[in-house]
Amino acid sequence: MTLPNFLIIGTAKAGTTSLYQYLAQHPDVFMSAIKETNWFAYEGQRDSRYVVRTAEEYERLFDGVTAERAVGEASPHYLKSAVAPERIAASLPGVQLVASLRDPIDRAYSSYLHSVREAVEWRGVDEAMRPGSRYVDDGLYHPQLSRYFERFDRGRIKVILYDDLAADAAAVMRELYAFLGVDATFAVDVSARHNAGAVPRRPILNWMLLKSIAGYHRAFPWLPKDTGIVARIIPRLRRPPEPLPPPIRRRLIDYFRDDIARTEELIGRDLSRWVEASSRG
Repeated sequence: MTLPNFLIIGTAKAGTTSLYQYLAQHPDVFMSAIKETNWFAYEGQRDSRYVVRTAEEYERLFDGVTAERAVGEASPHYLKSAVAPERIAASLPGVQLVASLRDPIDRAYSSYLHSVREAVEWRGVDEAMRPGSRYVDDGLYHPQLSRYFERFDRGRIKVILYDDLAADAAAVMRELYAFLGVDATFAVDVSARHNAGAVPRRPILNWMLLKSIAGYHRAFPWLPKDTGIVARIIPRLRRPPEPLPPPIRRRLIDYFRDDIARTEELIGRDLSRWVEASSRG
């Protein structure tokens, strides 16, 4: 039985899909076919959103491993989960962990836009982007990361900043490959942008299309997703989002300021640009 020896634990909307795709290119890295198994966060739950419900199902995700040295999966829910660190430590005692962090205000807005795009959020941005909402509070990184630093040796935790990934993805991947003990000189293709932000041009039409797609896949679950005519139609129904209104950004920077300072101290990285960029907004 083979289990992962590294996990991408989050955070959501901070480049985890790109990391997953770039890692999967490496010949000495095996990534589970399912991204976001969420197994250690939702172990045993019967909610249909969580496709892996038993330990046997989770183990089968890695049946295809041959001689790869690094075996992993990516589940952004792990970082915010209060139970995942303990479960991971118990099941994967030697695991390496990769956390990707993003300016918490940008991350919150990206998460909100994702929900709008998926037709599960109908509130305006001012109402939805307030302290206490999941969009905002998921960006309080210090308590989330602390749970991992308390259980795992610092040498087994790699923290990546989304800003660095956006600026020079190839350099970030060389560091990550080295961290995982595989050939760091591998020429990864970072030209594709994954999960680019967008919003529907017509929310009702977007909702109707998504409902139709969901029904189609329930009826024919064996057919591939995100291919064919649907993959060509959806981009035409979407547009780039508007910038986050400055008053909302100014309101949130005071909320995040202390957590940013504490996170900066915890990970040993300068995060002042998050405060400065948000203050300028």
